[in-house]
Amino acid sequence: MNRISISSVAKFRKGFMAGCAVLLLPFFFGACKKGESNDTPKERVGLVYVAEEESGSVSVIHSGTNEVVRSISISEPGTTMPLMPHNVQVAPNGKSVWVSAMAHHMGMVEQVVVLDPNRGDSVLKRINIGTSQHLAHVVLDDSSRYAYVVAGDASQVVKIDAQTFEVDTRFILGGGHNPHGLRYHDGFLYVASMGTKSLTIIDVTNGKVKDVFLGGSAVQTAIAPNGKYVYVTLFDTKEVVKYDIQNKTITRIPLPPGALGPIQLYPSPDGQYMFVCDQGELSNPSNKVYVLDLNNNKAVQTFIVGSGAHGVVLSDDGVLAFVTNSFSNSVSVIDLAKQTVRKTISVGESPNGISYRAL
Repeated sequence: MNRISISSVAKFRKGFMAGCAVLLLPFFFGACKKGESNDTPKERVGLVYVAEEESGSVSVIHSGTNEVVRSISISEPGTTMPLMPHNVQVAPNGKSVWVSAMAHHMGMVEQVVVLDPNRGDSVLKRINIGTSQHLAHVVLDDSSRYAYVVAGDASQVVKIDAQTFEVDTRFILGGGHNPHGLRYHDGFLYVASMGTKSLTIIDVTNGKVKDVFLGGSAVQTAIAPNGKYVYVTLFDTKEVVKYDIQNKTITRIPLPPGALGPIQLYPSPDGQYMFVCDQGELSNPSNKVYVLDLNNNKAVQTFIVGSGAHGVVLSDDGVLAFVTNSFSNSVSVIDLAKQTVRKTISVGESPNGISYRAL
């Protein structure tokens, strides 16, 4: 399996379906504690960045108006061979936005494109990573000092100096790993390796690599806000694995019957819930986002969104969730207090990765 994205492996492509919200179990976000007000808190405003593979662009959505405020072409000006943005990540300090851009044709140099959000999201830097890389996800460390991008076909994770914009190190995982998603925490990278069906852990200080076999095609990882656990989606076994970092134990969380294949996932800011996009396959696409109760390790709710639910991110205040619908060419905005899909926003073709920047 060469990729989970929309354009590279057809079996993970999706059809088109409309969206609304469905409750499977009683589930209340932002429930008031004793003595607290029942008034709905005022929402914070932010920008949502959406990587659109087939359009070769990144759309920027204003969370207050739920409108696309601009679209940025990721390709070199004047080129006839456009790049394909797979993933996008706002730096923790909010001063830059990083986009992993794959080749549209064999032999093209793939790039990490850095945007300047303080200057209208203009292109700040283009970093050449190489050919035949199959760039997937990109993340930064907590201080925004280094960026890390997955090169799936090369079975590498590339470390980039975020000040000089130069490639610093290439962590070699070994043939057949086919890494895809990753997250950073406390000096370590936690990488989902589809090919080896493992969680690959990289110590960024010394480059040591170890694998934790999971027994399923690992697609993406998420870190619990308390830093104690890593969560991994397994596409083929239709489950989420919870890995205890200290005790090195594994807990398996099955998705509800009828799940078709989870992709990206994202925790709520309080660490109580995990939002999991169930993308499915080309011949059998899904339009569901499952919500897991992390205290009880089980699914408690389902939201129905557009077809090919792929990427998900929450606003910093945990009030809204944003989901890319890969074949619907849209983003669903979920109001977590009202438990409804507030709006479905049309974006470019094949939206994939998504990230949030508070204003």
